[in-house]
Amino acid sequence: FNVSWNILGKFCTQILLFAVSIIVTRYLGKEGLGIYAALLVIPNFFRLLNMLGVETLINKKLPELNVIDPSGCQGRYLLQKLLTIRLVTSFLFCVCLYFILPDYLEFVNKQELLEYRIVILMYFLVITVNSFLSTLFMTQLRYKVVSITEMIGATLNLILLVIFVMMDTGVFGIFYAYISSTSISILIYTWFSRVNFAGKAEAPVWGDMKPLALTSYVMSLFSFGLMTQSDVLLLNFFQISDADVGYYYLATSLGAMLAFVLTGIGPLALSMFSEAYARESVLGLSKIWCQFVGLAAFLTAPIYVFALFNAESLLTFVFGSSYAGAATVFALYVFFACIQTVLGWDFTTSTLFILHRRKAVLSSTIEGSIINVLLNLIFIPAYGVGGAIFATGLVMVYMVL
Repeated sequence: FNVSWNILGKFCTQILLFAVSIIVTRYLGKEGLGIYAALLVIPNFFRLLNMLGVETLINKKLPELNVIDPSGCQGRYLLQKLLTIRLVTSFLFCVCLYFILPDYLEFVNKQELLEYRIVILMYFLVITVNSFLSTLFMTQLRYKVVSITEMIGATLNLILLVIFVMMDTGVFGIFYAYISSTSISILIYTWFSRVNFAGKAEAPVWGDMKPLALTSYVMSLFSFGLMTQSDVLLLNFFQISDADVGYYYLATSLGAMLAFVLTGIGPLALSMFSEAYARESVLGLSKIWCQFVGLAAFLTAPIYVFALFNAESLLTFVFGSSYAGAATVFALYVFFACIQTVLGWDFTTSTLFILHRRKAVLSSTIEGSIINVLLNLIFIPAYGVGGAIFATGLVMVYMVL
């Protein structure tokens, strides 16, 4: 039921977001798209700093607490504490970001982007709060609410974007459209989740919660080296042209969009893995793991193969002939993404967490991040944006193996 709602919701949402992507890409041009990508690195990195393992605790511990305490008092206590932590740390990181931003922009030779400081702070706030609430609903397997809310948010984003583009507000309009629509999604989530925070609460036995949160947090910090944002940072550091950065952003964002049917499956898998392991140990976990990996491969492989062999035609038809130069890097990224997905990357971390193999997750994340950064330092000066894609792709496959 939840997979069906997730696929339906993501299919409709991604159609809307695909339209948003087309408008943004055509409106900004490849240079403007590179500037937009450089700006997105900042709030996304601070979001990593602000995660503190909160989403992982919700995904893994809330289903277990609901098995132990069907009244929901312990789960309510956990959510109250985690929400308080998220709101307080979000405010503190906003203050830090406000003062750090000028130094960062000087480091990447983008001082002219300081005018976007306030809008970056607003973007950071909405993505970090929305992440918390959407994770809660996915953990509770309320994918119907998540899907409908995301469709409403994506529809509003598209409508507002069209308005701002007609007003010719530039990058500011793109940010404001997303911030406004996501704020509406947050209000919807808040209304439907109020019962989860109000009422009798009872402190649970913390057990391995703190080590789990710490491991997840450290892993998220090092995972920045595995994310495309780190590549964009280094591309800017080596003064690769905004147009090439725009190619990189288009290739990776469109490549990620191809797996839209799997968006949201990760939290669903972690919740179900956790419950299956608690009830049936390794045998139950093994069975459901194979089902999820098979489903992921079945849903995504045909899309990846089509995009791989029609890369240039797809880009020029949708985004215009000016983006034909991104065809090679797009095809290369799709190739590595297909291998990673079919091998089950979306579920390896969840499985290791369930099996209490936190050190394995952490060590592999650190290794992958360091290798990716080192390969970028070697390949980007020599091969530019293609080198960044190749370095990231190699590490993607290394990580899943």
